[in-house]
Amino acid sequence: MKEETQRITDQILVDAREDAKSIVVEARKSAEMMIEEQRELGRQKAAERVTSILRKAKDEADVARGMVFTSIRRKAGWMVLSEKEQMIRKILDEAKTRLTALTRTERYVSELERLIVDAGIALGGGELEVVLNEHDSNLPINVKAMSKAISEKTANKTELELSSKRIKASGGAVVRTADGRVILDNTFEDMLRRREGDLRLKIANILFGQTGRS
Repeated sequence: MKEETQRITDQILVDAREDAKSIVVEARKSAEMMIEEQRELGRQKAAERVTSILRKAKDEADVARGMVFTSIRRKAGWMVLSEKEQMIRKILDEAKTRLTALTRTERYVSELERLIVDAGIALGGGELEVVLNEHDSNLPINVKAMSKAISEKTANKTELELSSKRIKASGGAVVRTADGRVILDNTFEDMLRRREGDLRLKIANILFGQTGRS
């Protein structure tokens, strides 16, 4: 009886050891699987994080690139406008230079007389005073002939008088009523100023094929 009891006890111990080994093996397998799953999950999260970072970086780069391109286009537009403005200004300056050069030619006297007559007609004739620059005041302009021409155009007896005052202008004249209340400026500078807008349009159309302001 005692031997049978011992045999059973030994068998139970053997079975228990085997069960313990199986449990340990299964536990190890489960642990390894859990570790691998965590590793895979970590790799997925890392990949998603990297993808998110790359996508964000690309979006930011696209925005920055767009801003740079916009800035470049804007600067290029400004440069084009600036270049056009310089070309128009150069032509306007050349026009002023040529008008100034005109004052040194023989035909300037007749041009000056025409400007004075035009101003006198615009003022309606009457008693008018003509103001010239220092150079033009010494030219042989025909005051009587101009007075007659204005009288005929306005049907108003006109008497032109040369003022002792002088203007600072490259050419042309200022004509005013005797009381000084109405003045018409027909100097080269003022005529160019009055027509600058129209001249700019014409220059732009010739140079750039445009009808609008440059």
